[in-house]
Amino acid sequence: MPQKKRIIITAGEPASISTEITVKSLQNFSHRKDIEIICITDPKLVKNYCIQSKINLPVNVLAPKNKFNDYRNKFVNILPIKLNKMPTPGILEEINCNFVEKSILNAINLLNSKLASAMVTCPINKFVMKKCGFKFNGHTEFLASLSKKKNIPIMLLHSPDLNVVPLTTHVPIKDISKYITKKLLIEKIEVLSLELEKYFKIKNPKIYVSGLNPHSGDNGFIGKEEIDNIIPAITYLKEKGINVFGPISADTMFEKNFRKKFDVAVCMFHDQALIPIKTLYFNKVVNITLGLDFLRTSPDHGTALDIAGLNLANPTSMMGAIKKAEQLIKN
Repeated sequence: MPQKKRIIITAGEPASISTEITVKSLQNFSHRKDIEIICITDPKLVKNYCIQSKINLPVNVLAPKNKFNDYRNKFVNILPIKLNKMPTPGILEEINCNFVEKSILNAINLLNSKLASAMVTCPINKFVMKKCGFKFNGHTEFLASLSKKKNIPIMLLHSPDLNVVPLTTHVPIKDISKYITKKLLIEKIEVLSLELEKYFKIKNPKIYVSGLNPHSGDNGFIGKEEIDNIIPAITYLKEKGINVFGPISADTMFEKNFRKKFDVAVCMFHDQALIPIKTLYFNKVVNITLGLDFLRTSPDHGTALDIAGLNLANPTSMMGAIKKAEQLIKN
């Protein structure tokens, strides 16, 4: 690993708020001498935003062959890649899809070459990416395909007082029950327990598991997924010594006093996990991908095309993602 903590920030969707939240965040980090933050993007994007928003943060374009010896504090340090077309804020352009993907791939190469310690990914727009042949349901799944570890990736949503993991991620509601298997539960919770100890220093983490159906199936009267898959998985994991409990009815799992009892809640589907944490801690949530052979964090929001170019984006989640990446490197 590099002597200093070095974090790579990917470009994200160029027509979105990605450049804005990156520059706003770097105003709080660029003076630091114990950490290096490098953006992989088109320098024109950053320069244009700084001019338009009257931010006095100069750009330093790094030479790819210098291995960051030309890094400068109090600058936005950029490893340059070129846009095919300068974007109009809020307007998606298929012509720039390969720019988005190239930024991510370059970041992975730096991590694999031990020239960086972690990556923070800016939001991408899956709709336009899929129109260009992107074959993955989301950012997390794409990064997992690039990892040498072949674990199932885990999307951990982290906030000051609550951690949640959706067992299934970008899956239509009508298909969720097909994906809830004993095998998937065991694989994800085993990796989750190990990664929480490794990166968060939580010894024998307490993992609570939700049910899928109302009242966790009510002994099979409302649904069989708990009896067929969730309970057998929990029983197996307990026998393996993992500190896991459930299934717990999702309608009471996040009550104020109850959520103090667990280190992480594993929920059965995307919104079951994200609604409570975003309701309680919106703008303070960081997305962390576990199970990879590299560290990845990201802000927990999308491209916000509706406010792109208006200088209204809140960088709090992005700053949290950078801080969390730094902490995980240390751990």
